[in-house]
Amino acid sequence: MILFLHGFASSGNATKAEVLKEYCINNLGNQEFISPDLPVEPEKAIKLISNILKSADNNTIVFGSSLGGYYAMWAGTKHNTNIVLVNPAVEPYIDLKSVLGMNKNYQTGEEFEFKEEYLKQLKNLSSDIDFSRYPGEKIVLMLAEDDDLLDYRRTLKYFGNDYCKLILEKEAGHSFTKFGDNLKSVFDYFNLLG
Repeated sequence: MILFLHGFASSGNATKAEVLKEYCINNLGNQEFISPDLPVEPEKAIKLISNILKSADNNTIVFGSSLGGYYAMWAGTKHNTNIVLVNPAVEPYIDLKSVLGMNKNYQTGEEFEFKEEYLKQLKNLSSDIDFSRYPGEKIVLMLAEDDDLLDYRRTLKYFGNDYCKLILEKEAGHSFTKFGDNLKSVFDYFNLLG
């Protein structure tokens, strides 16, 4: 199973999700690909992710972008999946304070409210993210030096040496425009594991 978790104010039809879906169709044959629209409320998002991962196996890879990267960190440690973190929000309960209130979904234009209680839910999830019992070889980081929303150095500091593969692009932005260019090396890496 390949699961893609989108970022804040995005959707399961995000650009990276579509690129990954096309890659899976063209290169991975009958591999199941799932890219859900995640609920805005973190507890509901985690419940949905958990339900999807009930059928996860050792070959499952969870891709997460930005806020979806945080959810992927949680999914990896709770469900023992391989994870690919694309410019992940490692402390979204701090980073998302600036978006409290009304927001608009980038894909659908639908308005939604991001509430203070959601920051608390995100903070509570951090206690479940425990990389001390999670093998670093199951983590791939995809970071952009020119990410204007999340500083890649903060992510590297957060992980220390607890990751196996680092893809660091000088120019890819927060949206990680070179995502598709790096998928072959990600899947080649995980095939080596298994």
